[in-house]
Amino acid sequence: MESRIVKVDKDLNKNIGSLIKEIREARGVSQYYLGIAIGLSEEIAQQHVYKYEKGIIRIPIDVAFSIAKVLNIDLIINGDNMIFIPR
Repeated sequence: MESRIVKVDKDLNKNIGSLIKEIREARGVSQYYLGIAIGLSEEIAQQHVYKYEKGIIRIPIDVAFSIAKVLNIDLIINGDNMIFIPR
């Protein structure tokens, strides 16, 4: 998987969410496992990750960095861009 740049614009949450889903699936990680790994409770883990991926709820920046750590990708914020670099 190659590096990806996501523009900070009105579609930011949806664009980040779909990229997280793509990387999560490529890594073979379930929504439930990802949710637990970033500190969500068992009751809401899968539901919240689903909502993040669909852009239904905003992904807080600290959660974005936690997700990046679990999925083994670097997340760099540079001006109006978020850069995702798979390791």
